Amino acid sequence: MSSDWFYDLPVGDGSIGKIGIRDVAAAADVSPTTVSHALSGKGRLPDATRRRIAAIAEELGYRPNANARNLVSGKSGLLGIVVSSSKETPFGLADFDYFIQLLSAATGAAVERGRALVVEGLRIGADAFGQVDVDGAIVVDPVSDDPLLDALDAAGVPVVTTGRRDGPPRDGRADCWVDNDHVKATESILTHLAEHGADRIGLISTSPVTSYTRDAIHGYEQWCESRGQERMIQVVEGPINEGAGVRAAEQLLEMSRPPDAIYATLDQLALGVLLAARAKGLNVPDDLMIAGCTDSQASAWAEPPLTAVTLNPEAIGQAAVSSLIDLIDGNGTVPEPVIIPTGIIDRQSTARAA
Repeated sequence: MSSDWFYDLPVGDGSIGKIGIRDVAAAADVSPTTVSHALSGKGRLPDATRRRIAAIAEELGYRPNANARNLVSGKSGLLGIVVSSSKETPFGLADFDYFIQLLSAATGAAVERGRALVVEGLRIGADAFGQVDVDGAIVVDPVSDDPLLDALDAAGVPVVTTGRRDGPPRDGRADCWVDNDHVKATESILTHLAEHGADRIGLISTSPVTSYTRDAIHGYEQWCESRGQERMIQVVEGPINEGAGVRAAEQLLEMSRPPDAIYATLDQLALGVLLAARAKGLNVPDDLMIAGCTDSQASAWAEPPLTAVTLNPEAIGQAAVSSLIDLIDGNGTVPEPVIIPTGIIDRQSTARAA
């Protein structure tokens, strides 16, 4: 296989030209092999030489052909992505705006790095990606004891998770992950509600089988303890939808001293809280404030629009792809964990005067 990888680029008057490794070699007055070693990190070259060749390649607009590179490296150039799931939290990539935004950003980031993203096939053990040979996999929100993770580990497939695995590192290996600080995010939205006049804040959460749910519950409990507030938690299981949010909200609102604000760990649960409030004749936000984690078009279009904790899923998807490629190409080096910042989108559902 020749190391002369070409990439079509517009040049001059817009015609198509081919900038190849030989063009870079000629401009740098070195051999094509030296250019290949300089750009791939191989060989024994002075750092100054590598930097000079890289700068010339960048100036010329040289890009290695991804297919040729993959043939030389013996890799497929394919990355897998799958949402971890369990009987307590059955959902997939298309079920929430959050996942769709993450997937879209991850797809673009993979293409920019010369890879393609393979979305989950049938989730059956190690066959999550069917007969497709992936170089590595992104597992979104890994649940406790998901057999897929064990299957990928056993097959030696590099894995990056968005959210953290449960339990200690496997075989002494450090885990590679991208996540938000959900404890801090939860404390921030609870403080936001309190600053707008909430005295008793309830929490609706999915089952604590993912790190983000465990962190949200932990953050809520810490916040209640620091404020001397009674804990009011409803955990939903089964399909995660508005109906589950309605049922959980009804349980909280039927308490002898019901909450005057509710925070839900998913947007569809928060939309269910809004439906439950309407059914009881409660005014939002005057009688009950509502906020949800993860933003969506449905949250923005609700009446009233729902305040949301934004997790920046686009940044999560991009960082996950970058970490996975670094893990695949890193010769055993595990990239450092990445923490993506969160924020609060303040809308009418929490606009009560304090």
